[in-house]
Amino acid sequence: MKQSAWKFSFLMFWLSLIVIAMFATSSSRTSAAPLAAITGTPTEQATHTPTNTPDTSTRTPTATPHRDKPGIADPLVTKSVNVKEARIGDEVTFTIKVTNRGNDTANDVVVTDPIPDYMDVIEATTTRGNVSSNGRTVIVNIGPVAPGEEITIRIRVRVNERAQPPVGRNGVSITTSSLGDDPGNNSSEVTFGIVGEATPSAEPPTATPVPTVAPRRLPRTGTNDSDKELIILGALVGLVAFALSLLMRRLRQY
Repeated sequence: MKQSAWKFSFLMFWLSLIVIAMFATSSSRTSAAPLAAITGTPTEQATHTPTNTPDTSTRTPTATPHRDKPGIADPLVTKSVNVKEARIGDEVTFTIKVTNRGNDTANDVVVTDPIPDYMDVIEATTTRGNVSSNGRTVIVNIGPVAPGEEITIRIRVRVNERAQPPVGRNGVSITTSSLGDDPGNNSSEVTFGIVGEATPSAEPPTATPVPTVAPRRLPRTGTNDSDKELIILGALVGLVAFALSLLMRRLRQY
């Protein structure tokens, strides 16, 4: 009897374990749906975009507008002079500025300044590039010029005797191998007045005219020249008369 009771207890123990295991399995399966609702994990239906909601992601531009156009290089040149008027022998300084108004680098930029024959070049300098000359023409080979970059060129000259009043002129031009350049800003010219003759190193003394003064007559203290001539003439006449009288006496004797 005792052995049957022990077997019955052992069987009930294992049945209880089986029931508990089955209950735990069913509980874990039913709690999965509420967990998803609490944590806010989106379901497959929530991922669908409503048909009346615009898709803003397609409106974002892929590139800035100016990059859609090809690059443009537009170098330009300006020129100024440091005087309004100059005389022969004066020094004059020309200032040339080169820049690039485009959005792309200007390549092979060259500045050419033909100096007129009435000006002699003293010095030519540039902030970038190589300066050379061909006869009386100053050439500055700058090379590439980036957008917004500025190069300054200065040319010192002296006005020579070939200068003719009233106006002196000097122009400069620029070239580039880049496409899209605006030819309307590729040259510049300045003018200045040419006045008078050469500027003397020192003012010459002014000649003062000497007034003509009539000679003053001295008081007569003796005989003048006309009286002497009369005396000599009278003496000669007397000698001639004396000689004639002697000759007449001799002729009478014979």
